[in-house]
Amino acid sequence: MAGGASKISVAVEPPTAFVRITGRAAVENSRDFKALILRLSDDGIDQFVLDLRGCFLMDSTFSGILAGLVTPHLAAGAARPANRFTLVQPNERVTDLLDNLGVLPLVCVVNADQVREVQAASVDLEGGQANPREVAKCCLEAHRILMALKPDNIAKFRAVEQVLAAQLEPVGK
Repeated sequence: MAGGASKISVAVEPPTAFVRITGRAAVENSRDFKALILRLSDDGIDQFVLDLRGCFLMDSTFSGILAGLVTPHLAAGAARPANRFTLVQPNERVTDLLDNLGVLPLVCVVNADQVREVQAASVDLEGGQANPREVAKCCLEAHRILMALKPDNIAKFRAVEQVLAAQLEPVGK
């Protein structure tokens, strides 16, 4: 896939959605990914299988959005969610990022041979030219989730949080 392009495909077999992410799972598609998962959740889908075999990079914004989608579904007192999100064969770079940020314990990770192959249709996500303010809000939300998830992330993302929060302040303040 050229130039860091990404593609998200989905197949739905209630109660599960099979989502394939190819290319970059990054700030550029984080908002659309979140909207897709929330829409599917509203439609009664409660299990998500994310095929990451073709995902060569995931950034902290996408990781934070993923964590934010997982954490509200933790059972009271449970250490991890009831396998709401299963990640299929993330590469070492993605796995290391998720582990370092504290997201990995929130998901189930499996090899490709542990899930059946599902033909996913390409989804035309809104994408395109995102409003810079909306992108900044998404980034800020994601990084605050990561900071709340793991205390070590506070030092990593405090400056990012401050810059994004400043961008979102009303003009003339």
